[in-house]
Amino acid sequence: MSKLPLPGPPLCALLLLCGVTSAARAAAQEPTPPPGVTKEDDDVLKAGPKDPFTDGDPKLMAAAGVVRYGPFPWGDHVSTADIDHVLGTGRILWLETEHFRIGCSLRKVALPQDQDKRRYLYDELKRLKKRLPKVDDHPKNLDPWLRLHLFAQRAEEQYADFTKRMGLGAAEFPGGAAPNGKYLGLPDKFLLLLLQKKADLARYLDRFCGVQGDRSYRICLKQTNQMLAAAAVEGMEGMDDQGLQGHVAYSLAHNFLDGYRGFTFELPLWFAEGFAHWYARKVPTDFINVTVKDDEAVDQEKQHQWPQKVRRRVQHDGTWLHATQLFALQQPAALGYQDHMMSWSRVDYLMATGEDKVGLFLQQLKHLPPPPDGGTVSTEQVQQLAQKLLQQLFALDADTFDTRWREWVLKTYVKK
Repeated sequence: MSKLPLPGPPLCALLLLCGVTSAARAAAQEPTPPPGVTKEDDDVLKAGPKDPFTDGDPKLMAAAGVVRYGPFPWGDHVSTADIDHVLGTGRILWLETEHFRIGCSLRKVALPQDQDKRRYLYDELKRLKKRLPKVDDHPKNLDPWLRLHLFAQRAEEQYADFTKRMGLGAAEFPGGAAPNGKYLGLPDKFLLLLLQKKADLARYLDRFCGVQGDRSYRICLKQTNQMLAAAAVEGMEGMDDQGLQGHVAYSLAHNFLDGYRGFTFELPLWFAEGFAHWYARKVPTDFINVTVKDDEAVDQEKQHQWPQKVRRRVQHDGTWLHATQLFALQQPAALGYQDHMMSWSRVDYLMATGEDKVGLFLQQLKHLPPPPDGGTVSTEQVQQLAQKLLQQLFALDADTFDTRWREWVLKTYVKK
């Protein structure tokens, strides 16, 4: 069963770490021999830089939502060519859409055997075929370019879904610097980097972000103020294509929340984690975006069955997190399996109660002004406003939140 490694430093710390230092940029410009090419690179190298579904035709590209292919500017004044120089030319496919720049070195994979997963994929392929007629909606496998187009479609669909559910109109983002930038308030596009090898991710993060990591990272780039989600399949134990899809949905949800109106403070941890899991769990996969700690007794075969597990817990006092305990969560790395699961369920309840209210909750939190002395918004200010908004928008104080959520869980979640 799949486990997600513990995340890296919180985004507030990464704001100080990201951005390419002069030394790192100089190193990136030095002639560097590409890493040794292995059989894992064969699929991408054979696919070549030319998209077989559009052949570079402007009309087909426009219909598919493709703005351009690499090379193009990436983030923090680094281009895709700079990245190719470090990781090896031809080892990454590059594609830009309306709201994303995407790099992908994922190799060819077979279709899922599970019928529910396969039907879900076929539905995605049918939607893709409407924009890319050359796509086979019942292929024998998913090759590198098809996987790239699928992830581009998923990213844009999630972006559209997020803005619609949260009631965020284009008029709120006229352009320019945060909080008015065109991309949910940011000045430039969201970045998504999906790599096959964890060594490539480690090399990228070290050279271009000045951080250490080789599995999954979410970063706010310091110079261009862009949100990056990066992951390496090799670093995720037991991850299949749907598991990666769920993880990308989880990471993008976090980046949308943090990037909305600019990343100046962290949202309440229970809400941000619960919201990200809410999007991830829309994908049919057993992969969970949680590290199950060594001291947590969790059945690996059933660890993805969150509705059933939450339902069993709320039937007994002392086995679930009260709202006051939930509000007190502050350190991402300290969250346990139950913390993630309970955060998801609280957000699941709020979304079922009223997505428009969740949108207002987010908007009013993100409009929290900085202190008059020019300092930063404190965690206490955010927590206080969040609890005030729960009362105003949902009529939920801590005790009422507990009571109504438990009643809803027992009526909604299946027993087995």
